[in-house]
Amino acid sequence: MGCTQSAAVYPGNRQGDDDDDNIIDDSILTQSNTFSNDDIIAKLLDIKNPINIQVADSQAFNQSLIQQRQQAIDNASYRSTIETWTPNSLQQLSDMIKSFCNGKSIVDQHWIIFYWITFNIEYDTVSYFTKNYKDQSSEGVFQNKKGVCAGYANIYKHLCDQIQLPCEAVVGYSKGYGFEDHEGAPTGTDHAWNAVQINNHWYLMESTWAAGFLNDKKAFERQFNSYYFLPRPNEMIYHHLPEDKKWQLLETSIDMDEFMQMPKLRPPYFNLNLELINPYNRGHVDLLPDRPYALVLVRVPSDVQLIADLKLNGVKLEGAQRIMFDSKKQIYCCYFAPANTGEHKITVYAKQNNSGSDLYDSALELVLNINQMPTNPISFPRTWDTFFDSNLEVAWPKNTNSIKLNNACSHARILIRTPTDVELFGQKDIWVCSFAPDRNGIFEAAILAKKKSDSGNFTSAVSFTIEAKQIPIPNISYPNTWSSFYDLGLKIQAPKNSTNAVWNDDASYTELLIQTPDDVQLSCDIKYNNAAIKHGSLAQFNNDKKLCDTASATALVKFSLNVTKLQHPMKFPAVFSPFQSKKCQINTPLDGILKKGSVIPISCVIPDATGVDIKVDSEWLPTEGYTNPNLERQITVGSKEVLIFVKYDQGANYLNIIKYTVE
Repeated sequence: MGCTQSAAVYPGNRQGDDDDDNIIDDSILTQSNTFSNDDIIAKLLDIKNPINIQVADSQAFNQSLIQQRQQAIDNASYRSTIETWTPNSLQQLSDMIKSFCNGKSIVDQHWIIFYWITFNIEYDTVSYFTKNYKDQSSEGVFQNKKGVCAGYANIYKHLCDQIQLPCEAVVGYSKGYGFEDHEGAPTGTDHAWNAVQINNHWYLMESTWAAGFLNDKKAFERQFNSYYFLPRPNEMIYHHLPEDKKWQLLETSIDMDEFMQMPKLRPPYFNLNLELINPYNRGHVDLLPDRPYALVLVRVPSDVQLIADLKLNGVKLEGAQRIMFDSKKQIYCCYFAPANTGEHKITVYAKQNNSGSDLYDSALELVLNINQMPTNPISFPRTWDTFFDSNLEVAWPKNTNSIKLNNACSHARILIRTPTDVELFGQKDIWVCSFAPDRNGIFEAAILAKKKSDSGNFTSAVSFTIEAKQIPIPNISYPNTWSSFYDLGLKIQAPKNSTNAVWNDDASYTELLIQTPDDVQLSCDIKYNNAAIKHGSLAQFNNDKKLCDTASATALVKFSLNVTKLQHPMKFPAVFSPFQSKKCQINTPLDGILKKGSVIPISCVIPDATGVDIKVDSEWLPTEGYTNPNLERQITVGSKEVLIFVKYDQGANYLNIIKYTVE
């Protein structure tokens, strides 16, 4: 991957294109990634809740009940004691519960029954899927340690009866496993739970769902969920509809049509205080008018994060969602773009920032039904929090997560617009990130970013899929570069589009040509097995091409060099300041080790010097051969060293800028 910055560049991808020089009209950078939705969002935020769902008994969830409930849930000694019980009969269990509940509050007594059932009773998947139900009586459930929802409700009521706690079994309808398989409203009841009376107030109890869930493999996964211990009726109604309306425990009852229209809201939705703004109290969402995508709006507290996905036939769709957080409105804007017709499922997941976990829990589910595809379908690249926190924008490609390379196209380019305080290995407002696959196949093109003020590492911001076919051979590649390379305005002139420096079998060295601004100097080194080679590199200005000519990778860019054959090893001469600052250049000899007694030509470019002299061993040679900017003369090599000195002002001291050794 290579990232460069430019004012306006097009994403050409033919082999041999110059990424930095293809300038076109700025219109490519002003096209919108998505349609403007500000007005639509503003209208949706003004919509009021058309359904007023209130608990019938306004005093039921008083502060005392709320505190007792939480204290029971948090009581570790209750759990540890119950987990040690091994009753041999239902009667023995009843006696153990009666003894343990002695002197405890009614809420605690219910918790003891609730926790024993959820800890010990497994959901009977065989009975559920075969419809050949085993004995669901309290005795049958105790003996088998398994049951379906009716069995859970029956044993809960039985244990309550043993200690004189008022309890009823409730039958009705639920949005649980297999709910999506229904076509329209269910024709018969499919679930059972309990209602209990505490201090003259009625509450709901759902031990089946608290024990665990059925996974995609139709297996029961035990996963305790305390939410279903005395849940609020105005929350339960989103997934539990009693056959007898009185057990809704609501001020205004909900009918089947309303129940079927309502969204599937899960415990994290309520526990984390989420608010579904659009769609409002509907379980389905539609494409926005004249848009190829649907929009879901969720208001969240400041310490909650959301992610989401879109599935068709149980398969998660890539590039089908974009999740954006509007910090001013404190809402998540969740866009979903289908790629096919059919009934899609939207799932929004949530987590609290200080939860200590990276896991998101399912908070709500919606249906997106597509009967006819939009004229111009779109898709979204994958994004991370860094993308939105850094206010990045994809300038190219527009409205897609996939880039196709075929017909001998060698590389793809992605344009990212950044604020001035953000860098993608650089600092200007438009960055061109080039990706060159080395073979045919599916690749992920990932772009990382960070704030300039952040001393930490770059983190993932956005990624695209590249589908490469018929990649030309040889393929192009890019050297490893660092952010300062682009900050300083450097440009690689040779080798072009290659991570490897060119090596010729009859050569003693290789050249890299780097174009630099006038106020930039380069140094370089060459390493073998991570160890620098002394005098193995030379950075000098090429006065003919106006380029910096280096003999290995600079500190800002790194190339690989594969030496296949080395006939004449050599070392470069040592150079000292102001060799680079004055843009001096050695033409010959480039070998820093001279042969004793040999007669050699000296050819150098030394601009604007007032004096140039050569010292062989300890003897100064007569001054000759320098006509600004060129030094051209012959010398006889001594036995120790050859030094070239220069001065730039009359009366100034001479400075040694080049040193050869002698063998």
